[in-house]
Amino acid sequence: MVNVRPHDDTRFNVLLTEDREHANEHWTRQLPRLLRPQGVHAFIAQTGQEAVQLIRRCEIHTAVIDLATPMHNEVATTSGPGGLWLLDVLRREPNNLPVVVVNSRTGSSREIKRFLNEALRRGAFSVINRPVQLEVLLGIIARVVDRQYDGLWPTHSNPNHLPKTAHE
Repeated sequence: MVNVRPHDDTRFNVLLTEDREHANEHWTRQLPRLLRPQGVHAFIAQTGQEAVQLIRRCEIHTAVIDLATPMHNEVATTSGPGGLWLLDVLRREPNNLPVVVVNSRTGSSREIKRFLNEALRRGAFSVINRPVQLEVLLGIIARVVDRQYDGLWPTHSNPNHLPKTAHE
């Protein structure tokens, strides 16, 4: 069961998905430790269904979803539908959650470019490739805060800090 209560000093909540439990050196374990001192709380989901339950039970400001995330408790595959399915579900949520997609697919440059275009067409804020480089991901999260929240941490008391709509 996932803990859905952020810490009292949380200013920004990030949903991370992964295809399976990973070691401490993995980016899904390192990122929360790096961001926690700045008031960022990371929720980790291992299935698309778990991710959807999390965003419906607590306030999430951005999501970083791995394409290999399975929809249910099944063995993940890089060609499975979990990641793109989850992207579609998250984009339909009313809070206009910015979503970063981690591309775990391999193939020709044409196939990867086709996937990139498909993910962006479906509303991804950004797409990055595996292996995830923390510096790149941190830069993208900073862009999310700048673009979606006018460079300020979102707050409950200030409605100007709600995510911008796709039409703004």
